[in-house]
Amino acid sequence: MKNLFILLSLFVFSITNGQDRYGNAQNSVFDNNMEFFSMAKVKNKTNTNFIQGVEGTIYLNKQWNKCQLYSSKENSNFSAPCNYNVYADQFEIKIENDQYILRPESMALIRMGRQMFKPSNSSTDNSYFELLADGKTVKIVRLYNAKIMAVQTHTLGLYEQKLVINNVDYFLMNDGELIKIPSSKSKIFDILNLTDEQRKVFKKYNLRKTDNIIDMVESL
Repeated sequence: MKNLFILLSLFVFSITNGQDRYGNAQNSVFDNNMEFFSMAKVKNKTNTNFIQGVEGTIYLNKQWNKCQLYSSKENSNFSAPCNYNVYADQFEIKIENDQYILRPESMALIRMGRQMFKPSNSSTDNSYFELLADGKTVKIVRLYNAKIMAVQTHTLGLYEQKLVINNVDYFLMNDGELIKIPSSKSKIFDILNLTDEQRKVFKKYNLRKTDNIIDMVESL
């Protein structure tokens, strides 16, 4: 019985120490490939939460949620809390008590809840885009940007500096060229190179809504 207890204790100890502080055994992947994954450590974390004298957050999400990070390097996937710093156009992750800026070239895909992000190889200045739909010939992506704007306060004549995060939806062609989604249904059909039969089917779609365009692209 004593030997059985010792064996069970060793088993539990090995499982516990095989996991990281976020409940998985993969943060060691980051530690062992830190130069590949990390551009820099965020030294002054308060600077990443706000800009002095400016209202609003630089991050896309209010909370840091666990993300699945798929590496461009084979067998180097891991998970960690992450967030998208829209103002700096960079993904940041937390490993234990430290915060790091991810190197875009090291990532193939980042799953942040239901959202999927990929490094951008297109003509845009953005380092990342959110992948909304991945069709056979066309992708639909969403780009984010953050601007500091002067916003009028409730007090007449007074303004405050506020950080505003905006987004815009695009077609992303296979050659990397970004084309803003046209308002004309026929132009959208032309971009997708639809046949006459397909045009008849999708003519009923309300293509002013991105969700409907996503459904159409994924069905092709």
